[in-house]
Amino acid sequence: MTIVNGVVEGWARVARRAVYSRAFGRVVLSPVTSWGYRRHRSTGKTPAIAYTAMRKLFGDPDPAVFERLRRLPEQGASLLTFDEPVVGLVAGRIDETVAALDRDGYVVLASRVPEDVCADLEATARAATCALVPSPHGVPLRDRFDERSPRAIRYDLDEEDILASRGAQAIVADESLLALAQRYLGAPPIQDLVAMWWSATIGEAASSAAAQLFHFDLDRLKFLKVFVYLTDVDVRTGPHVYVRGTHKDLPARFRRDRRYRDDEVLPVFGDAAQTIGGPRGTIFLADTRGLHKGTSLIEGHRLVFQTEYSTSLFGQAYSRPRVSVATDEFQRAQRRHPQSFERFAAQ
Repeated sequence: MTIVNGVVEGWARVARRAVYSRAFGRVVLSPVTSWGYRRHRSTGKTPAIAYTAMRKLFGDPDPAVFERLRRLPEQGASLLTFDEPVVGLVAGRIDETVAALDRDGYVVLASRVPEDVCADLEATARAATCALVPSPHGVPLRDRFDERSPRAIRYDLDEEDILASRGAQAIVADESLLALAQRYLGAPPIQDLVAMWWSATIGEAASSAAAQLFHFDLDRLKFLKVFVYLTDVDVRTGPHVYVRGTHKDLPARFRRDRRYRDDEVLPVFGDAAQTIGGPRGTIFLADTRGLHKGTSLIEGHRLVFQTEYSTSLFGQAYSRPRVSVATDEFQRAQRRHPQSFERFAAQ
């Protein structure tokens, strides 16, 4: 049995090397991804094999192969127009924020989310029945979060529950964030995802399932994420860590579709690994194609809200959430920018 296992593992290593070779990328992965992108444009659905090919193609030794695909949504796209001056959380600071994102891959905003929005989001999170991550014994379980006796490292809210919050709708409909995303992405931004989760103190080991090991995100070709801390976050309560500059310059050894341990990443990048904490209401934006992770909590609990803008919905298959009671602000944003809000189901 040992010999058989050794042979199997040997072939597995050969297969992994082949998948990330220049020849395999150009001959197989790139054509499959391009075909899947065209299918998505005509049907609105991404073939599973094309999504897998896209993720593997990111590991091609020549980054230009993937970059050519990333630019496809920009071709012939009609940009959104906005009233001047643009109002919202980054009003008046779009230029400097985009410059910081281009340079570092992340930026912490000087402004914070207003307290009434934070309170509304926290109330929504406390009332919600969440999915436990990882599920105990591999069985999907759901429960409300109780910081006194947490059952899992992370509690994920359902998207429709989050969108029932007026606070969530205010952030998603924020025109300054849309304008900033368009400037950074180089194409009209499509609202891609809304998420919110609790993190709890359970054990000291980092959890891969809870994204506590270094990794890159690649659900879409090109995207920008917005994070809001809804609890105070410091070194003991699970700050985010981002490796500055890896959104543009990521060595081939770190472009393979897996998690990476601290002892693989930190000796290479050193001080470029930046810890992001902050008080309740802190907003930071990140191109999470760069290496990043959440850290395991030493004490307390953490609540984070996230929204995302992408250039295309090609990639991971997400559901079409319904906004049960849309605010006037959210409906106005939908009317003005229907392409950006195409993912949401009709009322």
